[in-house]
Amino acid sequence: MDMAKKAILLLLTVMAVSGVSPTVYTVGDVGGWSSLCVVNYTEWAAAIEFQVGDILYFEYDPGFHNVVQVRREDYHACNAKNPIATYSSGKDYIKIKSPGHYFYICGFVDHCKLTDQKVDIRVPKHH
Repeated sequence: MDMAKKAILLLLTVMAVSGVSPTVYTVGDVGGWSSLCVVNYTEWAAAIEFQVGDILYFEYDPGFHNVVQVRREDYHACNAKNPIATYSSGKDYIKIKSPGHYFYICGFVDHCKLTDQKVDIRVPKHH
């Protein structure tokens, strides 16, 4: 069984045991995580009320993209040189563990700067 299937199986098992029902959001919806599509990631994220426990699913071609979690200043500067975390499987599931802002960019050359391949996920403290 490949890693993505194992991760999904583990996630479903944890959800069943804990009774928690997080929502899995495909970043960019059908457009996915790409510099070639016309997804406005800012508008996409603003339309969703994310909660702790939700899962971000980044689907992309790992030969052309990755997902880099960065700090706010690096997000605005499109700087992937000081990552908090880097994902490169092409099918990455990232669980939201606490309230706050989560900043993700594509670390491939100029994808963030030229095509705005970046997303700011905001998770409120209370619902």
